[in-house]
Amino acid sequence: MARIKIVKCYLRSPGEAPSLRFVPLREFPLWRYYMTHRHGKIVEGDEISIWIDADTYGSEPPKQARPLEPVLRVDLHFWDARFRTTVLVQRYFPLEEYETIRDAFLGHYPDSSGPPGHPGSRRRIQEVKGYFLLPRLPHTPNA
Repeated sequence: MARIKIVKCYLRSPGEAPSLRFVPLREFPLWRYYMTHRHGKIVEGDEISIWIDADTYGSEPPKQARPLEPVLRVDLHFWDARFRTTVLVQRYFPLEEYETIRDAFLGHYPDSSGPPGHPGSRRRIQEVKGYFLLPRLPHTPNA
């Protein structure tokens, strides 16, 4: 069962169209600082809600229906030679955009083996379908 507090925001370079991002809330302040100060990007919006995996949502739907956005969680294990260990990276992508950005994302991480005989040293990818539950809609009394 996975329920992760997550931020939906838009990232863009000055003068360019924004691209949608989903960032875990616990990482968001550092991520925003890094994107703005290191890369000169602009981070807009910060809608906070929950990402829930599709299996959990199917077996335990929320008590109040909410609009859903399909979001894929990618768990990537790779051998990091700098630290001489396997590292886990988790990223969240809009499901409909993932196929077009998959190769660019994976290109940031090596697919090299670790020491001979080290188990699991090749890059492993697990893709978990889920949903960003949009925040509850505001109550609008009948006029």
